[in-house]
Amino acid sequence: MNIAGLRSIGSVLLLVLLAGAGCNRPKEASSESSPAPTPQGVRPNITAYAPDAFYDPPPDLPRQPGALLRREPLKDVILPAGMRGWRILYATTVNDSTPATAVATVFAPTHPHAGPCPVIAWEHATTGLLQKCMPSLLSAPTKGIPWCNRIVRAGWVMVATDYSFAEKGGPHPYLIGEGEARAVLDSVRAARQMSELTLDKRMVAWGYSQGGHAALWTGIVGPRYAPDLEILGVAAIAPAANIKKILAMNVEADKRFGPYLALSYSRFYPDITFEQALRPEAVDAARQIVNLCCFLPPEDAERVQALAATFDGPALATNSNKALQARLEQNTADGLITAPVVIAQGLSDIVVPPSATDAYVEKRCSANQRLEYWTFAGRDHFAIVQPDTPLEELLIKWTTARFADEPQPSGCVHKSF
Repeated sequence: MNIAGLRSIGSVLLLVLLAGAGCNRPKEASSESSPAPTPQGVRPNITAYAPDAFYDPPPDLPRQPGALLRREPLKDVILPAGMRGWRILYATTVNDSTPATAVATVFAPTHPHAGPCPVIAWEHATTGLLQKCMPSLLSAPTKGIPWCNRIVRAGWVMVATDYSFAEKGGPHPYLIGEGEARAVLDSVRAARQMSELTLDKRMVAWGYSQGGHAALWTGIVGPRYAPDLEILGVAAIAPAANIKKILAMNVEADKRFGPYLALSYSRFYPDITFEQALRPEAVDAARQIVNLCCFLPPEDAERVQALAATFDGPALATNSNKALQARLEQNTADGLITAPVVIAQGLSDIVVPPSATDAYVEKRCSANQRLEYWTFAGRDHFAIVQPDTPLEELLIKWTTARFADEPQPSGCVHKSF
């Protein structure tokens, strides 16, 4: 295997979370969610808290997806200036027969504009498989969300789900489009029940990497599952749109993330078993990887990297397991999305290869999907979501146009930057 490639992927993924992705001027929210400034020029250390009783599902789970179960203001966390936040627990479903609960973090301007606020549904990249790995537990919960200071200034509210859990701790429906999308849609439904906020039913989905896959599926599933919400746009950044093709082209990603996928699919699909979804030489390492987070704490990320280096070749037995092949194809985001779509791809990306996204876009365009495809020279999986990239201004402008009900160009439009 290419050890240098695996280390490069690990470094990129860790940097995505730690670099802040555009949120600056941090302040700390106290138990009353009132800000206390952090010394200027000092970047706070980011830690991950353990899940507490807030995450425990109630004994009698409501049947109504999107029901708000509990909420509380964020406390003892770092937030950008001008932002307040809450965490919410809500009811959702993975599929028609699997109820679940999920936690989302809700971020709103300290001084909102008049009238109902439109919503950005943020769908995060891979952080791990278990609840302990989710972004709502970070001491700086906006880290990894790009350009959130711009979102605050625009007067939008961001709802960022952890995705859903059918049992305490996990796994969540990792790269299962239906389950990811339902958790996202129900997070917006639940946030709209908060008495502290007045939220519009209009929303735009933003997703990155795994979250790009989830965002595309949100656009596919939304009109059927949540007709009470109005999806005005879907933005998928470096999306894991066609998982099977991406993993076939990127052995290092398969080694690192394949164990997560094997456990998630074995939990939610009756024809998939964990051991049979993996190549025999990867099983022992995979059993350990699934219990580790791939971002924080740093020792987990280092351990995942070391375990992935103990076997040669991919982790998944995709070539020999027909059931796994079928499930991967089932979770390709190839359904029709009626809302405007933009897909952003860095041309130096080694995690989601540009050729994989090119092929996905070409196939969707041939199926008459209306979309814009933006490619960015010299941008890799990490750099595409950093502050002051060309994507920042383009995406803010595109999203503003969606909330203003401006028409998107018809057909498929490819723009290079």
